[in-house]
Amino acid sequence: MNTKAVPKAAPTPLPELETYLQPFIKLFRRSWSRQSCERYITGLLTDLPHKNCETIAAALAGTSTERLQHLLTDADWDALALHQLRVQHLLSFSPKDGLLALDDTSLLKQGRESVGVARQYSGVKGKPANCQAVVTAEYIVEEPGTKSILHWPVCARLYLPESWIADTKRRERAHVPSNVPAQTKQEIALQLIDQALQWQVPFNVIVADAGYGRNAGFLKGLEERQLRYVCRVECTFGVRRPEEVALAQQSTPPPRTRKNGRPRKTHPAPLYTVQEIIANLPDEQWKTITWREGSRGAMSKQFVAVRMRLRNWHLCPHP
Repeated sequence: MNTKAVPKAAPTPLPELETYLQPFIKLFRRSWSRQSCERYITGLLTDLPHKNCETIAAALAGTSTERLQHLLTDADWDALALHQLRVQHLLSFSPKDGLLALDDTSLLKQGRESVGVARQYSGVKGKPANCQAVVTAEYIVEEPGTKSILHWPVCARLYLPESWIADTKRRERAHVPSNVPAQTKQEIALQLIDQALQWQVPFNVIVADAGYGRNAGFLKGLEERQLRYVCRVECTFGVRRPEEVALAQQSTPPPRTRKNGRPRKTHPAPLYTVQEIIANLPDEQWKTITWREGSRGAMSKQFVAVRMRLRNWHLCPHP
């Protein structure tokens, strides 16, 4: 049977890539691992439509599917240390006082053996689908004197659905350590923030969508870390007026009606939805703010600032 020969790229590293990888080489103790790392990254830089160990090995000289697979599954190297070096390198030319954007992204999968794959909500599809979910933290900052936005990933972590946590045999097949706990995406996001703080990423404020903004535990974690943040919420998100919260705190609890039983609690301040608060604001409170020039002209929206307290107002003691 005639087989079509696949032309292979040169076995020598690209000079620019070799220079870039130099600080990271020390993390790979064996020469085979160092070479496989260079070959794998070279393969990722190609225009191959599908990039995996098999297709990269077929397109590049000086490696094989087995060597590349060994790098990803069995070779001894510290992934976290490599990420820290990468972040330090990126910080060396990144302006300070940027944003730390938290989000989760979905990786569509057909099978069921990839770690963390399950039928769950996919942002790519906009509906539940078979996919992996990865929680990410990305640094975003505007470059001085330009219209360009600089952004790069700080760290990321795979979300492990409950179906994986409970399935011991499945975890063993996929080599998921037994000490990996069940965590929500919001708990993972807080850990990514701690990692960014440890690596001294110079962000000024944290931004996140409603998937995180509606979670009381996540907001409490931000408050405990004394971080500035902007989180989106749904229109049904519950808030309380600060002056009504103050009155509720000053009020005395109702007297007991009988000797036994639990003592009565004070009535909490009235609860409103964000939609109710916004709907009752006068038009003159809204202001049009332009924050930067985009590719299609000025980027502007109408904004209004209203000081409110969270539904669980005791979670956020700061005024």
